[in-house]
Amino acid sequence: MSATAARSRLAIYGGAPVRGPERPWPRWPAPSAEAERNLLAVLHSDRWTLTSPCSDVVLFERRFAEMFARYTRTRHCVPVDHGSSALVIALEALGLDFGDRVLVPSLTWTASATAALRAGLVPVLLDVDPDTGCVGPAQLDLGAGARAVIAVHWSCAMADVPAISAAVAPHSMAVVEDCAQAHGAEWLGRPAGSQGRLGCFSMQQGKVLTGGEGGAVVTDDDALAQILEELRADSRSYRPDRGRPGESELVESASTMGANFCMSEFHAALLCAQLGVLDSQHEVRARNHALLADLVEPIEGVRLLRTPQQQTRTSIYELPFVFDVLSADMTAAGVAAALTAELGRPFYLTDTPLHRTPLLRPWTKPTMAPLAAAFLECNRQRSFPHADHLFEHVVVTHHSALLGDERDMADIAAAIAKVAALATGSG
Repeated sequence: MSATAARSRLAIYGGAPVRGPERPWPRWPAPSAEAERNLLAVLHSDRWTLTSPCSDVVLFERRFAEMFARYTRTRHCVPVDHGSSALVIALEALGLDFGDRVLVPSLTWTASATAALRAGLVPVLLDVDPDTGCVGPAQLDLGAGARAVIAVHWSCAMADVPAISAAVAPHSMAVVEDCAQAHGAEWLGRPAGSQGRLGCFSMQQGKVLTGGEGGAVVTDDDALAQILEELRADSRSYRPDRGRPGESELVESASTMGANFCMSEFHAALLCAQLGVLDSQHEVRARNHALLADLVEPIEGVRLLRTPQQQTRTSIYELPFVFDVLSADMTAAGVAAALTAELGRPFYLTDTPLHRTPLLRPWTKPTMAPLAAAFLECNRQRSFPHADHLFEHVVVTHHSALLGDERDMADIAAAIAKVAALATGSG
């Protein structure tokens, strides 16, 4: 088929789309059967927040902390208001000095780096593995003088945290897992968040586990758990006896100065409900992902992002398609627009890499001037070819697409094949 003929067939240029508007896609968020009951229980209670006086009502915040610690198979979970806050207090809990360096992969959302700056630290950007989009041992800069590394699990792939931990151990670097895109993922049977010294999660609306907003830090370190509690509740931590009615459930332990990053009861109530259906949703997504992989495999010039063999369970935040070779007149943004027109659901680029994004500009905040100067200096000569390639050749859609059925997967594959005929010049 000629390029002109392939172009004329595309919906974005006036052709018939693969899927019409009469067939809606699965909605997101998808509230569980328990969600409304939990929210009403909070609404009609006298406790809307952790910092309210004690009563006979057991906080959903405490319930979620216990449930999520069990889910991640860790000793402690400290809920917070946002995933960004989780990263901030995790880094603060490490007891690093002002201006210490933290290794951060470039292919991630800006919060992975801005959290370091908010904690008084300097992010040193790294390139990523070309197959997984995650930082691995080969991408670590062990000569940068860093005190910690943020290992980001990206899209649907996990970073090799055991190998990263082994590589940085002689340099006394702590490993913090950024699990915002990996709730329930497992590496050789171990849950995301349980392998580094600390694991950080976001529960923002787009995540597979969502309360609208929210976050959490998990750890097996008893001493760090106490510090994390203080860092998120103005220097206060849980009292062991939970208190009597009218008393505060928090005690002013004050071993370190904190801020207020507490999760509200409404968000915690939603998360308790949604955690109950997360694994069943994972099963649907995994089944459809395997089917889609089989359907896409014969399409020339396109592949699904590769996940490591050691990844024994996948959590798919965004569904990534890699167009490794694009024709001269086609970009990843053009592919995303064409797929959106074919399927009636958004396809888009992944997050702009940190070395290119306008969202990471610490020099715009006068109070960060010393950190900004150090950030610019230590990242000035760095290059990120793999992150650049993935950003310029990957198109994603939200994981809710995988909550559909076999016909939905067939539609996605048909649209991919149709667009690839023009985008890769294979038609």
